[in-house]
Amino acid sequence: MIVEQLSSLTDDMAALEPWTLTGSEVKQVALALVRARTSMDAALSRLAGCAEGMGLAKEEGATSTTTWLASTTGISKGEAAKLVGLARVTGTHTEATRAAWAAGGLSTDQAGVIMKAIGALPEWCGDEERSNAEAHLIRLAADYSLDDLRRLANRVLEVIDPDGADEHLGEQLRQQEQKAWDATKLSMRRRGDGTTHGAFTIPDADADTLRAAIEGIIAPRRTAENAVHHGLGADDWLALPRDQKMGHAFTELVEHLPTGALPQAGGLAATVAVTIDVDDLRTGQGTATNTSGTTTSAAKAQRLACNAHLVALYLENGTRVIDHGMTKRLYDRHQRLALAVRDKGCVFPGCDRPPAWCEAHHLSFWSEGGPTDLTNAALLCHFHHFLVHEGEWAARMGEDGIPEIIPPPRIDPEQRPRRHARFTQQQPRAA
Repeated sequence: MIVEQLSSLTDDMAALEPWTLTGSEVKQVALALVRARTSMDAALSRLAGCAEGMGLAKEEGATSTTTWLASTTGISKGEAAKLVGLARVTGTHTEATRAAWAAGGLSTDQAGVIMKAIGALPEWCGDEERSNAEAHLIRLAADYSLDDLRRLANRVLEVIDPDGADEHLGEQLRQQEQKAWDATKLSMRRRGDGTTHGAFTIPDADADTLRAAIEGIIAPRRTAENAVHHGLGADDWLALPRDQKMGHAFTELVEHLPTGALPQAGGLAATVAVTIDVDDLRTGQGTATNTSGTTTSAAKAQRLACNAHLVALYLENGTRVIDHGMTKRLYDRHQRLALAVRDKGCVFPGCDRPPAWCEAHHLSFWSEGGPTDLTNAALLCHFHHFLVHEGEWAARMGEDGIPEIIPPPRIDPEQRPRRHARFTQQQPRAA
């Protein structure tokens, strides 16, 4: 019966003629298809779990359930591994997630993020705490992108135990950093054609420093300089694939070593600052966060500080960077660094441009008397900076010192302020 129903659905989809639909219908059908596909992923995951319990892989000569599922269905091993892995997650605290996934309300990746986060909660968390955390993450999934949901899920313990969350996460991060240290490696091999192929595995925090340098080199503002450097026209440089640009930027980075004379992009080519509570820095407990949004243990921040790699900024009340008023038009390097620490990239909701790709925007235009200080500044990438200056969209500073974006009436008639997900503060359950 189920096979017949699915075959009928397949026939219906094969007969679909998109050109007969209106614009509104195209959107509705697309959303309905995604929900149906997600629901089918959930069902396929349950079937994979059932097959594993029955031992079907061994019966049919497959080395694992993942291999069996991939060969039986024709999906990739990576996709099969994901579905099999989710089928192996057990516990009553995942029931709500599985139900939402099966109904198409959560994507397969979202369901995986939530189940992994709940499973990583400390043992002292009871069923009630886990259920509350699960429901909280399911609600967040409706409003945030997958990357933002993953960041929020990593700190979901704050909802249950705001006082102990930082210490617990710090311990988790210390363990992860030890594993990362053990996994760190670099290999290079001459290919015999004038090139060398290499691969490396390094900790996230160190990769952020490398990425900040490379992205600073290929930032859009350096298009003309990069084109000249490589003997190309501007259009030819822009037409290169991103990975090729990253490769050329990496070679340029190597060429500049060990002088450190890296080209600047927005004043922040290779600077990754770390913010940390002073008491945590002293004790080595808790966490620290860099300008790329990567969280590290306080112990690692201690090591960075000992090696003079930690950029220190004075903070007011532990959160807001203390600023000094400036009368000039352009923000200086120190102010740009403070903005990178505060904004961590473009503040336009949903934008993932890093600080090195951003420009310091005067919230109250400098031409209209706006001061060049941090209370009147926000980082915006070139595209969103242009968008704000066009006049339809607006940017302002919230009462709590968080930059906000105001959409035009055609997007939101009420013009309610929007904030980037990286500024989201999760509230403890008691609140």
